Amino acid sequence: MTTSTNSLVLEIVRTLEKEGIPRESYQLGREIDPEALARLLESADSAIEVRLEVQGVSLAVTNRGVRVSDDPPSSPPECPRCGRPVTTVIQLVPTHRTAYPCGCPVEGESLE
Repeated sequence: MTTSTNSLVLEIVRTLEKEGIPRESYQLGREIDPEALARLLESADSAIEVRLEVQGVSLAVTNRGVRVSDDPPSSPPECPRCGRPVTTVIQLVPTHRTAYPCGCPVEGESLE
């Protein structure tokens, strides 16, 4: 991990600890991709805010820091094929998109 990734992870962990979530109760790497999040924040031309939830705590992460968000996280969209909640859609090539965690292929620009 890079220095910026390490400091971002520490800031997220400390914020969660202030909310009463002990480090032993989660594995951050299974909740988010810290390196991808750090790269996204570093590469943003303007202010960007990423919302995420860890152990029921809503966080807002920016290049200025991590804070607890008052806004509850929105419900994830459902997969149009299997109906399971979709947390991520990966597009490796322009013609192929996959919903995760279910792994179903999806079409269109976005999930409703």
